[in-house]
Amino acid sequence: MQIPKTFSIMNTTRDEVALITKKAFSFLPKFFVEVNGREVLTIRKEFSFLKARYSIDGAGIEVHGNWWDMDFQVLQHGEVAGQVSKEWFTWGDSYKIQILDEKMETIMIALVVAIDCVKADQAAASSATIT
Repeated sequence: MQIPKTFSIMNTTRDEVALITKKAFSFLPKFFVEVNGREVLTIRKEFSFLKARYSIDGAGIEVHGNWWDMDFQVLQHGEVAGQVSKEWFTWGDSYKIQILDEKMETIMIALVVAIDCVKADQAAASSATIT
């Protein structure tokens, strides 16, 4: 068990290209995404009573669509940079990532891994409260 919880993304030559870190000891969950040693995104849970809501900030990125169900477009500065969709009927969670701007490749992959981490964290918290 590691605190803070981190996920490392490596390229084919095993060089780390992105790092996702969950902030430890935070009232509401917060995840930081670094690409090539530079923080580019923050995913944070917003306070709400009815449904879990998260915001994604940084790098001029907006997510349009249903990112909780992994079916969304990623825009950077208003331009579509890519599309993400969940692959159904597969072992484990699999996602199709269509990248339209090659410079966004690492950020797109890190974003999908970070959102999947947020979802897993939320599912673990939900199952822990049900007895």
